[in-house]
Formats: sequence, structure tokens, C-alpha cells
Amino acid sequence: MNGITSTLQRRQGLDYKINFGVEIPRLKSIAHEYPKDKELATTLWYDNIRECKLLAIFLLPQEHFSAIAEEWVSEAPFTEIADHLAMNILCKLPDATTHALKWAGEKKGLTQYCGYLTLTHILKSGHTLTHAEEELFLTRTAQLFTENSDSLSMRTAFTALCRYIDQSSRNTEHILAHTAPEGKLSEMVKSYIER
Repeated sequence: MNGITSTLQRRQGLDYKINFGVEIPRLKSIAHEYPKDKELATTLWYDNIRECKLLAIFLLPQEHFSAIAEEWVSEAPFTEIADHLAMNILCKLPDATTHALKWAGEKKGLTQYCGYLTLTHILKSGHTLTHAEEELFLTRTAQLFTENSDSLSMRTAFTALCRYIDQSSRNTEHILAHTAPEGKLSEMVKSYIER
């Protein structure tokens, strides 16, 4: 147990039944000592213990990612869990882009955050979007900024947008065509391009 980390996380609002404050590298090391197992992972997931939820993510076998993804996205209690869920499971789904775009349009819990974070990982890996996926991504993102949604989702959406911009100069033009010229998103995109 790391009492200092646990106390700091509790003060930041990470209200688990139990939080040992164990660091991620240590948890990954613990996970490597066990075989990946769906039953063990799902049992750990349902404990309201920070370390159990993280170990569940690290221990779920890849062949079960699709069966679990929707449920775990809707139940992610805090951004730390959502971050590891997106990085270790969601971006590795066979139809990850389709799921991510769907989640990016939902506004309950951390679902939207998971959607944009998953898109960030997908785009960062070099995956290019189809024309239909691009249209949906840009429309959802422009709408998010028009509605002045929560800042967490907006920051995560902008990070995904930056990964999209980094792929091609054509993508920059495409984004600017989807945003209001004087809008917040357009200004952020221009600022990112000029950096």
C-alpha cells in the first residue's frame, strides 16, 4: 500500500471502497504473475477497489474484449480507469473506430470521454478514418464545442482532433470546413496548426 498516494487520490475525489494507492507499474507487474482469465478479470472488475479494477483491465484476455467493452465503458467510475480501459482494451477492439464514434456521441458518465480517448489511441497508431467515419467524427466534435459541453470531453476531443490533424494537411482543411470560422474550435485548430 502507498498511503500517501491513496490519501491524495481520495482527496481528489477518487472515492473507492478501498484504494491502496499502488502504482501502475507495480500493478502491471502483479498482473504478469497471473494468466489472463475472463472470470478472474470480471470478478475483479466488480469490486469497488481501485487496484482490482485496474488488474481486471490488465488480466482480461483479448478474445473477450468485445463482449465486455460496452459494459465496462458504461461503468468506468473515474478517468484513471477510463484511461487504462481505452489504452489497453478499447483501442484494440476489432471494430474500435465504430465503437469509439458511437461512445463519442453519448453524454452519460465517462462514455463520451472513453470514445474520444479511444479515437486518440486509434489515430495515434496511424489508423486512417473512412470518409463516413471522418464525417461523423468531425460533426460530433464540432457539435461538442458548439454546445459548450464539459471541459474534460472537450479537451479529450481536441486531443483526438490533433492526432487527426497530424495525419495529413488535407485533414486540417477538412476540419476547418466543418467548424464555424469564428468559433472556439476553429480558433483552437488554427492555434494548433501554427505551433
